[in-house]
Amino acid sequence: MENLYFFINERMKVLLELEKHQIEIAGVKICPINQQEISGLVKCSKVKVNQIIKELIEHGYVEAYHTRGRYVLTEKAYRVLKTIYSK
Repeated sequence: MENLYFFINERMKVLLELEKHQIEIAGVKICPINQQEISGLVKCSKVKVNQIIKELIEHGYVEAYHTRGRYVLTEKAYRVLKTIYSK
């Protein structure tokens, strides 16, 4: 998968990083890293990451958790990831 990372667009890279950095708190998997950290990981601007996260939320792949800057992947996101990992 690491070799394919170069060919994946930023939207998918953000989704993959959110999934990779999840931790479980009280039975809920959340991603505790902020947009600045995500932008460093996917090599794009914080503004672009903000835009992508908004799109992921609008399309039902990610939900904002109670605390600002914390995100939870939805079942829709897990289906996409399962498809990607099965290829």
